[in-house]
Order: sequence, then structure tokens, then C-alpha cells
Amino acid sequence: MSNINLITTCTNGKNSDSKTILSLSQFSSGRIPSNVLINSWCNALNESISNSATVSAEDLYKGGHWATAKVILKNYPVDLWILSAGLGLLHHKDKVIPYKATFAVGYEESIPSYSHEYIGKTFHRTWWKEINERSCFKSLHPTSITGLMKKNKRDFFIICGSPDYVNAIELDVINGIEYLVDPKKQLLILTSKKINNRLDGYLLKTSQKMAQWLKCNMLMLNISMAKYVIDEFTTNRSNDLNELSQRLSDELNKLPECELKKGTRRSPEEVNSFISNLMQDEPGISATHALRAFRDSGNSFEEKRFRAAFKALMGDKP
Repeated sequence: MSNINLITTCTNGKNSDSKTILSLSQFSSGRIPSNVLINSWCNALNESISNSATVSAEDLYKGGHWATAKVILKNYPVDLWILSAGLGLLHHKDKVIPYKATFAVGYEESIPSYSHEYIGKTFHRTWWKEINERSCFKSLHPTSITGLMKKNKRDFFIICGSPDYVNAIELDVINGIEYLVDPKKQLLILTSKKINNRLDGYLLKTSQKMAQWLKCNMLMLNISMAKYVIDEFTTNRSNDLNELSQRLSDELNKLPECELKKGTRRSPEEVNSFISNLMQDEPGISATHALRAFRDSGNSFEEKRFRAAFKALMGDKP
């Protein structure tokens, strides 16, 4: 069997160990032109990596999502790659610095949309292309998915992540599949929303009922599904990700639909417990994303009170 490349998103939670954290919010707080933001960020990033103490990407990230990714790396024949909004495409052994940047909305360090210059989130695709072209890791490995697929045209590729990140890399993936020997067999994308029509045939769409089946929360759904897929793929010595995806889709479609429309009313104590566990799994999560995970899990609580509880618990953290 050829090598499996697992390509997954970074996490908000990072092990900084009191090191200075480079945050995109320092550069994007004003409405500066998009090209200026890209240049300023990449210059500051590359300078910091050259002159500051670094840590391997594998050890930088933390939380439940990343813990699962590391379990996959340890137990299966995979090479682990990271979709980083701040640093571009990373290999898990790359030496990096603590940073804050994300394609997800609602954070101070979110990549801006530049709606007057770009339609929707198309700037995120421009950002992804530009930071990869400026990457200081170009001498070590491909810094785009296109380059990675071109170099490893017989490998298998499993991409899993949130819709925001998958949206940012879509054009990179579309360009990359041209180099694969048999892309239908070699590529699988795991995410929870519809993607570009040209990639539809590679999608295994994740859902709440899958989360219940895998016994994980929504924040860990895509990486948990990746772990299951890789286990099935390697155990059965398969050479066709599309065939496996179709079989899993047929099986998962038979699962009962989740009855979560109304939501189970939770007590303040239950809400605090849920938030605390979520903060442990995903350090750095925002109140908005915590509330979404809470509701996606079939729970109900007044939004203002939930945000107040989140703020209080965040204030209690050391």
C-alpha cells in the first residue's frame, strides 16, 4: 500500500510555554490593504522563525482534535500535515513559533474577508496561496497541496477539517488532483458542509449522527471520522478511498436521524460542566463556537446566560 497523507486543520489551543505569541490581530486591526497585510504578516513570521526559539509543529498544538491526530500518527502508516491559517501547509516536524491566526470567523485573529475586494471568503483562498508561496519551509517540503500531490502522485490523501479551512484550500486541491494517478481512489475529504462542485465526488460529508455513532463531540467529529476511515482502510488493505467512502455512506445513512431540533434543557451546573470539558478539549475556543458545539450536541440554554457562564469560566483559567 502507498503512503497515506493525513492533512488536517491546526487548533486554536497552542503550547506557548511563556514564549511571545505572534498574533494576526496585531496586523489586521486596521483596514489595511490585503496585499499589505499578507506581506506584513509573512515578513514578521519568517523573521520570528529565524530569530526566536521554535517548537515542532507536532508539539505546538493541543486539545482533543490534535491528541487524536497524534494517535493516528503513532498507530497508523500516515504522514501528518497541518492546514495552518498562519503558516500555510506544515509538516508535523516543522519547527515553528506560537502564533494566532484562523480562517474561522469570530476571533480577533481571524483572517479578514475583505468583502469589497473579494466575494464571500475568496480572500481566504488568496491568503492560503500567498502564504504558502512565501513559506520559509519551501526548501524542506512542498508548501502547497498541489505540490504535495505532484511529488507523491501515487499516495493516498485524506483531508479533514472545518468548512472554513476546506473552503480556503479548495483551489489548491483542485489543482493538485490533476497530478494524481487515480484521484477518485486516492483522495477523500471529510467535512460537515457542501464543498466546491468539482470536489463533490471526493466528499464524505460528516454529520451529527456520525458524532453520536463515534461517541465524540462535534469539534472532534472530522478527525474522529478520519481515524475510523484510516483504521478501516489499513486493516482491510484497501487501495480505493472512494469505494470505502461509498460503503461507509451506505452504512451511515441507515443510522437513525438525531432528534435535536428542540434541544434538551440543561441546568447551569450541566452547562458549566460542558463548557469546562470543551475548554479542556479545545483550548482557545470562543464563546460563539462553544455555544454552537453545545447546541449541535442537542442541548438548550439561554444564550446570554451561556455566554456569561463561558466568560466566568474563562476568567477562572490560570
